[in-house]
Amino acid sequence: MKWLLPILLATSGCFSSWAITQASGNQRILDERVRAEHVPVPGVHERLGVSMPLAPEYKIVPAGVATEPLPFALRCRSTQTATDTVYRAGFRYGSTWKKVTALMLALEAGIAAAAYFGGDPTKPGTQVAVGFFGLDALGTAALLFVPRKEIYRRDVEPVVSTLRTDCPAGLLLDVAGETFPVDAAGRIGELGEAALDAWMRAPTTLPIRVTYREHVIDLAIGHNEVCTWNRTRHEDPCPAYWVRSPAIAGSVEVPMGTLTQLP
Repeated sequence: MKWLLPILLATSGCFSSWAITQASGNQRILDERVRAEHVPVPGVHERLGVSMPLAPEYKIVPAGVATEPLPFALRCRSTQTATDTVYRAGFRYGSTWKKVTALMLALEAGIAAAAYFGGDPTKPGTQVAVGFFGLDALGTAALLFVPRKEIYRRDVEPVVSTLRTDCPAGLLLDVAGETFPVDAAGRIGELGEAALDAWMRAPTTLPIRVTYREHVIDLAIGHNEVCTWNRTRHEDPCPAYWVRSPAIAGSVEVPMGTLTQLP
């Protein structure tokens, strides 16, 4: 009976699997030949996302090869977000379903018969195998007579498109009221890096934020973020409750077409 154990572990009952999909509300995995039509919904939103690394970043190189940290740079991502109404049509319990169900019926009946005639009927393991696969085979046989069911469904799905990954012209990093221009690659210059490092060494109540025209992205910098910066860049000790925070990010919605105008 040792040969039967891998089969029992690897095989789940067809009828029991079907019952689980019904109880869990996942019947759509049984859909066959689904046709989908996407209809855009009016209303598109444009967003600018900015992230600032706290720990130094390194270029990926072969193991054992020393490398210098990459220059400090912000990362920008401009996106457009919309929604589509998706109309789907298909069916369940068609010819593919019948063929698979018939195959599973033969398999389960064979396993139940092999367990009964090839094992010791007095052992609990054999009784469980015969009972489970025997009863499941009866349920699987009943599934062969389930009529074909046509499916029509409407879903609403988000659609996110990345427009550009460079930083737009006019982006500024505000460090405690002092602003530094951000170039297309996300660099803020030596003065900007020095001001940011000085703020991290001695944080003040004045915030660090990113501004783009009249839009403001506040960067939430707490104890974990400050500690990550100072520990990874200056090897300062951190308290026991410190949690590494490699980067901080934020985003803001802007009027449509703002970010698609290339500089």
